[in-house]
Amino acid sequence: MFAVYTKSQEESHSASCSWLKPSLGLNQLALETSVESGWRSRLPTAIESLGMTITSEMWQKPRELPGVKSRKRPIFEISFGSLDVADADAGAGGVHRISGLKLTLESRVATLGPGGQIALQLLLGQLVLKSGKVHRHEALDVCRLGTDLLAEAAKEPSEYFLAAAKELNERRPQVVVLELGGCPSWEEASAQLLEALRGFHGAVVIATEEETDLVKSMCPVCWRNSAGWLWQEPLKQDLIVLDDIKPEDADEEVTAMLQEVRALSKEAFFGEDSIQKAADRGWTLSLLVDVESEPKRFCGFICYDLSAKSAEFHVARIAVVARSRGKGYGKHFMQWMLRKCALLPRTQCAWISLSALDEAVSFYEHFGFTDMTCDDIDDDEHIQTWMELKNISVAPDEPDTSDDG
Repeated sequence: MFAVYTKSQEESHSASCSWLKPSLGLNQLALETSVESGWRSRLPTAIESLGMTITSEMWQKPRELPGVKSRKRPIFEISFGSLDVADADAGAGGVHRISGLKLTLESRVATLGPGGQIALQLLLGQLVLKSGKVHRHEALDVCRLGTDLLAEAAKEPSEYFLAAAKELNERRPQVVVLELGGCPSWEEASAQLLEALRGFHGAVVIATEEETDLVKSMCPVCWRNSAGWLWQEPLKQDLIVLDDIKPEDADEEVTAMLQEVRALSKEAFFGEDSIQKAADRGWTLSLLVDVESEPKRFCGFICYDLSAKSAEFHVARIAVVARSRGKGYGKHFMQWMLRKCALLPRTQCAWISLSALDEAVSFYEHFGFTDMTCDDIDDDEHIQTWMELKNISVAPDEPDTSDDG
């Protein structure tokens, strides 16, 4: 529980603050301050101003969710869904499609911009998808902390801080949504709560408009919108896509990466040289690169064809190096590609197509791709599935108002 009281205050608080832990006193200091250098200097000023100390058992553990035995198991998830186009344009910040939102009890997520607000509404059950499904544990409790914690605006940050602590430790929710910013007192209190919630044993969602250093230090991922899509992505982006690579114009660094493309394509596509095939077929070749490593590291490639005749963006090849698999790099590639298509007018890109290996079908379904074949996927000779997705353009010169069925 929230054991933050002094000996002199213990007796006076015992009646009105039953949520405090009576067994903890001054002798149990916060997290053994010697364990982590500098911890004492980062204690919330609201608590220190009251002469209180913070213990290692600051937060009550969330109530158990039936059937959830692992902290890594999703308690909220939207694999893929869509919003009504009219509603999206009118009040959802232009968000038409949602992909890959997920919370576990270990999650630390920042919500950014209009898309972040839409994600919060979906989490809180205030918005309904047109298609797709919100998977939410039936006993999930989400506690939203904001300026409305108190009936009247508080003059001191400590009033908000203690009201938030009381709310969390009485309810014991599995998810906390902390809104940053607002009146000066709440702005300070919410910043203090953000630091204190590092020790919370459930999911923490930070609703913010700014990617501050404190938010980045706590939240590895964020929910935000881009080109009509709302998805979950790393808050710190280390990956870039080098688009439309011409081998004859490549510098020494990119030339070395092209050798890796050849090796990867031979491994992934039955001995094929995808660079040569791209040249023969007129495909565009693009590389996925980790720019944080030194030297820059090749992570994967994509070959695509944008047909002016059919207004179709076809993904001909996509592959990620073995060392990068399972790190979300394929997802990053897809988000880049879907963003690129959404920014094109429908006269240039009406459909997106690809041929997926059967084991990758579910991956593409998370982005809304539909199986267009009538084959038996369980047939031993069936190895690939043709999939398509209608492109919803957000190009300013040609807004798309068609139905997203």
